[in-house]
Amino acid sequence: MSIAQLFETGEQASQKGHFRNLVLLAKSDGVMADEEKALLDRIARRLSLTPEQVKEICDNSDNFQSFPPANREERYERFIQLIQMVCVDGKVEANERKLAIRLGVSLGFDEVGIEDKFQIIADLLLKGHGREDVLEKVL
Repeated sequence: MSIAQLFETGEQASQKGHFRNLVLLAKSDGVMADEEKALLDRIARRLSLTPEQVKEICDNSDNFQSFPPANREERYERFIQLIQMVCVDGKVEANERKLAIRLGVSLGFDEVGIEDKFQIIADLLLKGHGREDVLEKVL
């Protein structure tokens, strides 16, 4: 752990942990597709992560912890982004689905019903609905 990590806020650590989960999903099939890299870049900018932080997380993902958000909307927002990473290349691989569901449970979702939530969100994303629209529909 670096000195900078010791002094970062809880929100910064949470954002890095979430980004780490996205990186794990992007790498889960052994190949990070261009679409996955582009989505990671967009999300990194939204999370205000610097290129150096992104590189550090990508290169050393084991050094970052994931912290579940406190509120329901943020949990759904993160779960949607995880599923967006799974769907970005137009296909849902079994290992990516399994990891996204496991990460969803770590976000605080109940194991009962998470498969259904995953499928509903994935279907909406694959049909071209945007993240905000999906969030509205599932809340």
